[in-house]
Formats: sequence, structure tokens, C-alpha cells
Amino acid sequence: MAPNPYDNCPCGSGKKFKFCCQQYFPQIELALEQQQKGQHEAAVKTMKGVTDAHPDYPPAWGYYAQVLYNEGKPDEAEAALDKAFELNPQFGMGLLLRGLFRQNEGEMIGALLLFRKAEEAFDVQATDQLAHVNELIARNELMLNRPVASRAALERAVNSSPGDADLKEQYDALFGPHSRLPFCARKKYSFRATLRPLPAGADTGKLSGARKAYEQLTTDAPNDPAGWFNLGLVRAWLGEQPAALEALSKSIELEMDDSRAEEAAALAEVLKCGQGMENDSDYVEHRVFMPVRDPEAVVGLLQVMGQGGQLVAAQTDESGQVFSAIVVEELPSLLETGTRLARVVANMSIAGGVLRLWHPVKESVEKVGLEIRDRVNLAVGEPVTGIGPANFGDVTIEAIAYPVRAAEIESAQTKLKENARHFFEDVWTHRPLRALGGSAPIDAAGSKLLRKKLLGVIRFLEDCMAGSAPRRQVGDKIEAIDIYEFSQLRHKLGVEVKEGAGPGEAGAVPKLDFPAMSAADLAGLSLEQLTVPDLADAMRAALKLDARELAVAFAKTGAARPFDPALPDRYPFYFALITGANASGDPAAALVFAREGAAYDAEHNGGKRATEFAVRTGELLAKTGDAEGGEKVFNDLIERTPDEPKYYVTATEAMLRAKAGAKALSFAEKGIAKARSMGNRDLEGACLELAEAARKQMK
Repeated sequence: MAPNPYDNCPCGSGKKFKFCCQQYFPQIELALEQQQKGQHEAAVKTMKGVTDAHPDYPPAWGYYAQVLYNEGKPDEAEAALDKAFELNPQFGMGLLLRGLFRQNEGEMIGALLLFRKAEEAFDVQATDQLAHVNELIARNELMLNRPVASRAALERAVNSSPGDADLKEQYDALFGPHSRLPFCARKKYSFRATLRPLPAGADTGKLSGARKAYEQLTTDAPNDPAGWFNLGLVRAWLGEQPAALEALSKSIELEMDDSRAEEAAALAEVLKCGQGMENDSDYVEHRVFMPVRDPEAVVGLLQVMGQGGQLVAAQTDESGQVFSAIVVEELPSLLETGTRLARVVANMSIAGGVLRLWHPVKESVEKVGLEIRDRVNLAVGEPVTGIGPANFGDVTIEAIAYPVRAAEIESAQTKLKENARHFFEDVWTHRPLRALGGSAPIDAAGSKLLRKKLLGVIRFLEDCMAGSAPRRQVGDKIEAIDIYEFSQLRHKLGVEVKEGAGPGEAGAVPKLDFPAMSAADLAGLSLEQLTVPDLADAMRAALKLDARELAVAFAKTGAARPFDPALPDRYPFYFALITGANASGDPAAALVFAREGAAYDAEHNGGKRATEFAVRTGELLAKTGDAEGGEKVFNDLIERTPDEPKYYVTATEAMLRAKAGAKALSFAEKGIAKARSMGNRDLEGACLELAEAARKQMK
């Protein structure tokens, strides 16, 4: 049915139908009707007549291209579009059609570029066409793991067609309050107020106009963080990830407000998870593919894995053609509490004759792939590896464990929380991150610039955790289990975000909760008020934060305290003092600590640490030039523990460092003899190499 003469023309030109395609639209409708009835040659002939009669009208060539493509003549369709573009290089309908052609051929990136060009080319009055093309853009951007660009496009589609209930429902499902996307990936970002107004004529109704305006603004006012943030945001909406990151990085560098820096840095982390940004992101998906040669053997293995508790959430789709499951590995537990946890080591799917595994940790997924290959032998082909953008749900997967057996809910939740706390506070804080220029979070917290980026990194992790945490049934609802409070991590690193507060201003800390304390908290403790066990806990907390001077201070205070039956073993204190003195280039002081520690241990701890102190004393005597004294200590040690292999190696290495080749050779030969009597090939090999080094030193 032809449009009303004064409606916008369906070709997307922005003109009224009466003044655009009305004159030949009956022939277009006829051609489409003929095509539906199977009158293919007639349909092509009809459209050929339209282009012959109106060769100077791009829409005529566009409709002709559409009919030709539907008839399975892609080359002729492309030629028709070439004619249209000769007449109008910015022909929106033609760009949309060519994008659809590319998409049908599986060229997602090429299609997306054409859809964006079409969106720019369509007149702002062509609301139906803009709604259609923006929906296509949103779909492709989401498939490329670019939710910020996807939301912007889908929002524009909804605004162009506000009466389309399906579009609104789609928008709410993807980006509404019940979405599983991280909040920082689905939130409605908005421009910030800038120091200068936008240049005149910036409001064109097109994102490209806003981008151009903010590019000009940041040139005119390069020190305005809001201008750079807005430029980064509009580039993100346009799917221009690298350029957006460049602008956001400049905004973070200039920003003085914690909350704004956090928002920009979290947005940057979202963008790095998009397709093509793998080299910039700390989170990627490592993939393993194996062709299935013997389906029966593979099914048999899956059954065995399922019975052995290695697979959870196994399911097959309605067609029976796609199998999926989560591969888990039970976490070891020293205490049997009735509750056992497992961690995800790979996600698995089998479809189209290919077994696919993926996980954010390369070693984990590759190990699972090799195990499957080895267990079914030739039933699968050799694993092929690859990488891609990480799913947001997998970003915090290392911190999440799943109860495979639970005696009671409270016990399971306690274990889940402890597992997450250990990962974030003891493992992640020491992991070098690309987002922090290769620094670990614990080191970045002390840098003015990196601290601001760290705020966003933590916010990103918190939002990802909220979307991927284990769920439980509560009445008629499914609720996420709260397994980690990220304020603990912020506090421990000293990077809380407070309005009007400067870096390092900490809130209240639970009394003597040392693992939750930041370095600033630990430094503020009164040493005199701490008990000996408290000093030991504080020292360990400081070592985890890499605050070595603090750790030595706690150790020195603890070692000097009178005997306390609550902690008779003072070796950890003395070891920290020995290590600290050595690191400071004062082995003589370290030797004093070793001797004092040995004396204390003999008097108050039954000499339980005599062996450890003897090793330190022997090494330090050799290091301070008393090779003979070191030799005596090591000889006494070996005489007491003749079957301990490592002491032969330790003694030899200490003598080599002291340039006492003859003494080193003596210990090495003792080690060789002991190794041969015990059949210990590893010890024999090590001592043979050390003996050769000693002989060279003696020459």
C-alpha cells in the first residue's frame, strides 16, 4: 500500500512521498508483488523498466538492487547500487542495503560500518529507517561485546519509533534493571558540564556532529576533563573504542574528583572488553576448539565426567544439536565441614561437530582441553587455541566458587565469601594489570594517576561480580548471593571514594581486623598497645601489602617483647628482621638477629626452630666472610639431619658465594655420596653441577 502523499518517503530521503518516489512507486509495488507470486523474470523486468524511465533517481536503483538480490543475483544488485552511489554517494537506502548484503554474507564488521554510514546519511525525518538501522547497529555492537555503543543505538531506535512495543521491550531486557550486564556497561551515561560552551551548530541530531563539536572543544580547552570525558563518551557511543579510550585516559589524568575519575576509568574497562581490544584488556577469553571424530566416545567421556562431579549445569537444547556444560574442579579443603566448593575451570559447548572450551585463564582451559584429548585419544582432533573478548560474566570467575555439597547454607556462604576475599585481597592485589600500566593494584594505590584508574578498575570488578555471583531461590524470587564486599578491598588499598575527601582518608576499621587494613591503617597503630599475637598478624598483613618497613617495625617490636605463652614461636619475627637487614645491605646485623633468635628459640620454644636458625646463621657467617664458622654450622646441621637433601645443596651454595671453593667441594661430595646411597637422582644431579662449579672456583 502506497504511503500518504505527505508522509515521509519510505526511501529515507526525508522528503515527502509526493515529491520523491510517488511517481514510480506503483511499479515498485507491482515488482514486489510479482516476486512474492514467483513471477521472478517479470519482477526484474518491471524494475528494469523503472530504472530505464528514471535513471537519475537513486531510489529507483536501490529498489532495483533489492529485487535483484532477492532473486539471487548479488553481482547485478551490487552493480545497481553502484549506479545509485554515482548519483548520490550518501544514499542512505543504498548504504543500508549494502550493509544487509554484507551481513548476509557473514561480514559483521563490514556490515556495521555500512549501517553507521546509513544512519548518518538518512535524514533526521526518516524515523522508520533510522529506527531500523539503529536496531541493526545495536544488534551488531552487542555481538561485538560493545554494550555502551549498543545501548546508544537501541535508545536512538526507540526514540525514532516510540510506538514500537517490541523495541521498547528489547531495550528494557538488555539494559533495564533486570539486565545481567554490569551496571557500568549498561548505565545511561550523560555529558558533563564543560568550562566552555559547545561551538555553534553542534546540535545536528547526529552523533558525528557531537563528536566533531567535542573534538573542537578539547582543542580549544585542552585542560578541561569534562570535555575529554564527553569526547570519549560520544566516541564510545559510535563504537570507536581506541579513540574513546584515548580521550577517557586524558579525562582521568586531568580529573580531580574521585567519583568522576572512577566513572571514566570503569567505562574504559568496559570498552576494553570489546572485540578487537584484546591487546589492551586484562580480561580476555581463551578458547580451545577440537573437532569431534567419534561422538560416541565423547558422549561416554561426558557421562563419566558428570558422574565424577566434573560437570555442572549440563544441558542440551530443544533441537538436541547443542550441548553445554560447566567444567569444575573441587577445591581442596583441610577441614571436613560437610561443605565442599568447586571452581570453574572451563565452559564447554558441543555444536556442529566441534567441542569448544573457553575460560579467562589460559592455563586452566588449555589443561582441560589436553585432559579431554588424552582421555578419548583419537575421538577428537588436536586442540586449536584462540582468544577473543571476555564475557562480562567471566571477569570475576576466579573469585567465585560453587557449592557442590553443602551441609548448611550458612556454612556454604561463609566458604564462598572466604574464597572471594582470598582472591581479591591476597591474589588480585599483587597481579600486574595493563589498566595500571603494568603495576599491581597494591603498588598503583600509591600513585596519584594510577590510583584514579584503580578506582574504576575496582568499580568495574564490583559491577561484574554483581551480575555473575551465584544465585539462590528465595521464595518465588532468584537472588544473587552477596559473597564479597568491595569496600573491604578499597579500604585495604586505601582508595575509598568520598565526596570532598582526599586520597587515603579511611573510614572506620573493625578493631584489629588486620587483613582488612590498608598500609595507612597499619602505620597508624600504636605498637605499645598491640599484643605479641597482634604484632604477628600485623606483620603478616604488612608483608601482604608489600609494606616491608612496616613489617620490620612490627617484627622488631614483637621480637623484643618478653615471653608470651600465647605465641612462643618467634621465628617469623626474626626471619622478617633477618630478611630486612639483608635487603638493606647489612648482613652483620642480620647475623645478630639470627643468633638472638636461636637463643630465644632454645630457651622459650624448646629449640623447635633450631634447624631454620642454623641455616640462616651458616649462610650469614659465610656472607660476612667467616667461611670456617659457616662450615662448622653446616657440618653440625648435616650431622643432625643427614637424610635431608636440601642442606647439602644450601651449604655448598653458601660456600660458593663466599668464594670458599674447597669447602664447597667438600659439601658437594658429601651430597653426591648421600644421594647415591639414597638413590636420589635429583640431589645427585644438583651436587654434581655444584661440585663442577667448586672445582672451577678453585683453579
